[in-house]
Amino acid sequence: MDCREFDVAATEVILHEHTNELMPMTMVARQVGLSTSHLRRKFKQSFGVTPTDYHATIRLDRAAMLLIYTRKSIMEVALECGYQDHAAFSRVFRRHFDLSPRAYREQMRNTLSALPRVPDATPHVEVRENEEEYYLVIRDFGDSGLSEESLRQHLLTLCPQRAKESILESVCFLYDDPRVTPAHRVRKDIGYRMARRETWHPPLPLRWVTVPAGRCMSTRLNSWKDYEAAFQHMALNWAMMNDEQVRVDHSRVLYREGRRDAGLSSMELLVPVE
Repeated sequence: MDCREFDVAATEVILHEHTNELMPMTMVARQVGLSTSHLRRKFKQSFGVTPTDYHATIRLDRAAMLLIYTRKSIMEVALECGYQDHAAFSRVFRRHFDLSPRAYREQMRNTLSALPRVPDATPHVEVRENEEEYYLVIRDFGDSGLSEESLRQHLLTLCPQRAKESILESVCFLYDDPRVTPAHRVRKDIGYRMARRETWHPPLPLRWVTVPAGRCMSTRLNSWKDYEAAFQHMALNWAMMNDEQVRVDHSRVLYREGRRDAGLSSMELLVPVE
């Protein structure tokens, strides 16, 4: 499977789960059982950058998505991505994207508004209340070359039978926007929605993802090629017209296979709203 070693994969997940704050590498190294220097060396061998630089980059990627897809002020975006100072955030953002946060937001929204609209035939968007949900997933990156099916099969080989018995449906979590994040760094979590969270602790690179109870926008997809246009429509058109605001965490596609028997699309895009 993925050539990245488990402690490096665990480091990447820890950094991903803490994009709202600075993470001292001594703390991360302690969590994965390596010295800071050893972790830095191994991570750079795998990702091409140090864990500190990687963390800074994914925090800025998240900031970019918040600027594009939400109405949050620049200061609110800065705080949500772990920056306590507007000027410092703007300076780092400009260095990374060659534009100020305000100019970046305007340029990206103008670019997206010039793209073809979502066809009228696109299924309507609805908002519903979801209970807390549990997922068992494995991380994938844009440069792995692995299919979702092969990743799910690998996940199943690492699961005890009791965990397999609580599988409900397949899922793909999407964390990055290809307009923001280079293709080789785009992250996905592939796996299953589970009926319950087992007491079993999965071995890396598997892990549990708990999605808290809350409201989600929902729409059906006819195929993967509809995902980007559907997300853009939900976040920039439907949400803003209906005074909703998306969260850029835990967007996911569920494969509801039972719908196929009724001649319906089996792919449902869920986007959390605040």
